[in-house]
Amino acid sequence: MKEFLVFLIGACFGSFANVVIYRLPRNKSIIKPGSYCPKCRRSIQWYDNIPILSYLILRGRCRHCKKTISPRYPIVELTMGILTLLLFEKFWTASLYCAFFFYFIFILGLIIISGIDYETFLVPDTIVLTLIPLGILGALVCKNLFISQEHSWPTLTRFLYSLSGALMGAAIVLFLMMIGKIIWKKEAMGGGDLKLLAAIGSFLGWKGVFLSIFFGSILGTIISLVLIYSKKKNWDDYVPFGPYLAIGAILVTLLKGSYLFSLYFIP
Repeated sequence: MKEFLVFLIGACFGSFANVVIYRLPRNKSIIKPGSYCPKCRRSIQWYDNIPILSYLILRGRCRHCKKTISPRYPIVELTMGILTLLLFEKFWTASLYCAFFFYFIFILGLIIISGIDYETFLVPDTIVLTLIPLGILGALVCKNLFISQEHSWPTLTRFLYSLSGALMGAAIVLFLMMIGKIIWKKEAMGGGDLKLLAAIGSFLGWKGVFLSIFFGSILGTIISLVLIYSKKKNWDDYVPFGPYLAIGAILVTLLKGSYLFSLYFIP
C-alpha cells in the first residue's frame, strides 16, 4: 500500500510536469486556468484528469472533441511514478530522506526539461537555472547527498564538490562547442546543454557529469541509429541531446552506492 501511494504521488507530479511542458514554452501560466484540452479548449473534469487511468479509460481521446491526446501525457506520468518509487526505495531512510527530497526535485526538473527540449529543441532557463543553485544548496544541507549513508563529508567538501561539478559540466560543453566550430564548422552542443550539465554537476558532482555524458552518449547513439535506419531521421537532422543527458543523470542518481559504482570510484 505504501509503495502504491508513493507511485501515485509521483504520477501526480508527472501530471504537473505535463502542464509545465505544454505551457512554459508557450508563455502560459502553469497555475491558471485549470487543465483543458489543447484542441477544443474545454475544461477537463477531475475524473478525466486521473494520472494514467483517465487516458486508458478515454482510450487516448478527449471526451468532448474526440481528438487524440498525446501519448506523452501517460508516458510522463508513468515514468515519474516509477522514478519516485525507485527514489523512495533507495533514499527513504533516517539518514537519507533529505537526499530523497532534493533528488526528487532534480529528477522532476530533468523530466520537464527533457519534454520541452524534445518538443521545442530548447532547454528552459526557468527550470535549469533554478536547479543549479538548488543542487549547491542540497550539498550544503544534506550530509549524504553525494555518498552512502555510512559516511558523510564536511560541509565545505560537499560545497566544493557540487560547485566543481557545475563548473566542470559547463567547461566540458564549452570545450565541445569550440571543437565543433573548428572541426565541423558548427556547434556540437548548445548553450542549453551547457546549463543542463552545470545543473547535473551541482547535484552529482564532477564524476557524475562524466558518467551522465557517458550513459547519455551511448543511449543517444543507439536511438539515433535506430531512427536513421528506420527512415524517421536523416543523418544531418538535429537531435536534442538534453533528454539523453537527463536519462544519464537519472541512471547515475539511481545507481549511487551500488557495487558497480563503488568499483568505478563514484560516490
